[in-house]
Amino acid sequence: MSVRRFLSALSWTTVVVVCVILTARTIARAGAASRDPMASACDPIATSTCARRPIDLVICLDTSGSMEALIDSARARLWDIVTSLSSARPIPELRVGLLTYGSPSRSTPSHGWIVRQTDLSSDLDSVYAKMMSFSTDGGDEFVGWVLHDALIQMNWSRDPRALKLVFVAGNESADQAKDVFDFRREAALARQKGIIVNAIYAGNRDAGVQERWAEVASCGGGNYTAIDMQCGTVQIETPQDKILIELNLKLNATYVPYGAEGHVGASRQAEQDVVARSAGPASAASRVAAKGTALYQNTGWDLVDAVERGEKKLEEMKESELPPPMRGMPAPQRAQYLAQKRTERAAIQKQIAEVGSERERILKDARAKASGGKIALDDAMVGAIREQAKQQGFKFE
Repeated sequence: MSVRRFLSALSWTTVVVVCVILTARTIARAGAASRDPMASACDPIATSTCARRPIDLVICLDTSGSMEALIDSARARLWDIVTSLSSARPIPELRVGLLTYGSPSRSTPSHGWIVRQTDLSSDLDSVYAKMMSFSTDGGDEFVGWVLHDALIQMNWSRDPRALKLVFVAGNESADQAKDVFDFRREAALARQKGIIVNAIYAGNRDAGVQERWAEVASCGGGNYTAIDMQCGTVQIETPQDKILIELNLKLNATYVPYGAEGHVGASRQAEQDVVARSAGPASAASRVAAKGTALYQNTGWDLVDAVERGEKKLEEMKESELPPPMRGMPAPQRAQYLAQKRTERAAIQKQIAEVGSERERILKDARAKASGGKIALDDAMVGAIREQAKQQGFKFE
């Protein structure tokens, strides 16, 4: 054996040994809170002056035939996850990407039955729309392969301050197709790139350990959690739901569509409001609560967000880019019009935050009773994200 081949084999053996050792530690510490090592320099009150920090979140969902409840849970709780992150300081610059695996009707064997549904994007309405279009069918679930695609197909942030996370969820052996892409190697590569891999097993915790899901997390430096898929699908209505839905109508009136994407973006926002309402008042209210946070932003089509975030300068825009109400206005009046919309939005978002807090207090107790101690998808994700964010210097109010 040549020296080069010997060293390569030795290096790979070392990775495997380390993964095995860390698996036991991951199982023991799953769900434990981490010490917050440092305070943010960002003022948690004066949010407009806070420097944002990127959080890139890639969700890999098994869409094989047995996972309908998992998909429903992801749909129902996406906005709750967004809202839970809104209390982080510095304020996150959240981008979400979606990969699905295990459905032969939407991919091919050469692609491992994997589909990149969305690249990492801050357009949460587009992510939600894509998630609502998912369906399930039978197939093979290749965890190592989907991790590989998550590493190479996503436009990960190059900001050295970015928190970069992968959540892979499924319920079959993680060792399938390991001769093509072994999850141990892919998770180790993720760690080298500063990406944390978390594993969520839909089923019994011990069964997930036997199927190597705890090892996926240990090799990726993340958390292993076993969840009850049905917990995340429970719709709990509150008195605040109706108030939030009414506030949403006022909030939407503060958006100022501009440019070629203006009409498309505003239409998509309205469409996803309808989709959320069709899932029930609780889902609609969860979406409104998330829309009331700083993490929901639409710089690509809303002029208020674009100007506030510095992506557009009002004085440099062509009249044809402006929405009809602003065309023909003198420059001072345009600035005043936009400032008024911004002020109105801030006031409505404050109301949403207050009502949302009341709603969350009710939901916390109701969900605890309904779950019977079982863990839902959003509980697993929020717990892991908060723990790992704190380890990298985020604070939570």
